Amino acid sequence: MVVDSSVSTAYEAQPGRQEWVTAIECISATGEKIPPMIIFKGTNLLSTWLPQPRPAGWMFSCNESGWTSNYHGMGWIEHFEARTRNNLQSLDEYRLIICDGHDSHISAGMVNFCIQHRIHLILLPPHSSHLMQPLDVAVFGPLKRALSLQISRLLRSGITRIQKGEWVERYVEARERAITKANILGGWRGAGLFPENMHRILQQLPDNTIMPTTPDPPSTVTNNMPHILTSSPPEDPTILQSRNQAFLNEISQKNVDTPIKTQVRRLTGMTERLQADMMILKADMNEIKAVHAKRKERQAGKRLSFKDRPLLSSEDIAKALEASEKATKAKKKVATRNYRNHRNRRKKAESSNEDVTSSVSNSSDSLTDSEVEMLDCIVVNC
Repeated sequence: MVVDSSVSTAYEAQPGRQEWVTAIECISATGEKIPPMIIFKGTNLLSTWLPQPRPAGWMFSCNESGWTSNYHGMGWIEHFEARTRNNLQSLDEYRLIICDGHDSHISAGMVNFCIQHRIHLILLPPHSSHLMQPLDVAVFGPLKRALSLQISRLLRSGITRIQKGEWVERYVEARERAITKANILGGWRGAGLFPENMHRILQQLPDNTIMPTTPDPPSTVTNNMPHILTSSPPEDPTILQSRNQAFLNEISQKNVDTPIKTQVRRLTGMTERLQADMMILKADMNEIKAVHAKRKERQAGKRLSFKDRPLLSSEDIAKALEASEKATKAKKKVATRNYRNHRNRRKKAESSNEDVTSSVSNSSDSLTDSEVEMLDCIVVNC
């Protein structure tokens, strides 16, 4: 990786092979958002790529690149129209979409669809999305940081290969934390679009678009607390630190040799470092257990490939999985019924031939193990 040494931005290298996943988001000036469209890289959409539980209203698709296209643009505009239709007070009202000049936003099919459904389509000027796109101004930044935090937890746990379903689950959590009403309204204000404020863009002050952060509360740790611990080890690291400091202060006031004081200081510092390492390992272990539990749950479920259907909603996927599970149960019932019929016929045949076999030599008792296994492997199709 080649980076500019003068830039203070921290970069983290991720192991393994990466591939594109596209998320199409849409927010309104009222602070609301609609379910996104997720586009994976792949030929056929697999049910194992989807999170558990599946978020309601989300759209899932795939293609060979993992990028959006004119086909996905048409699918998304239909999704937008269906999600915002009930917000209209009358059929004569118009809806307004502000987007950049990507090819999928200005295709003939999409423009025609917008005209037919009373949707105004406005394109931002080229190379201005970082100033005038509300999502870029105050939403995607917190979203990327929240998602990077979720992914970094997995990487620190030693998991080098993140499955698609695991990535979407982390994206769902990051989306709930980052795409909030406050950030959405801040994005519209920062872009000067709502309420309208042209001076914000004309003056080109990108620092004004940064959302203020809440300062950390002041520390309440004091040094006059007693050094006796009530639990071993304490759950809160600040408790151990304060107890150690109080213990060191008390030792310093005693008539104790200097080597003993030095040793005590080293031991207290060692306990704090060991507790920090233990808390990190405990968090990593819980993360690994959660990931493996999710993977087992995903592998144990029904694995379904949606061929020739590259664009599906969460509801369509749930219906397809339910139908597949019903078909599997029906096949199991037929197989069980055939097995029982075959077993009953064998019992009847053995009971009817019992008298005949008693008068003949016990040749049937001389069947080899291989012949018995062949009889057990016979499949009867009724």
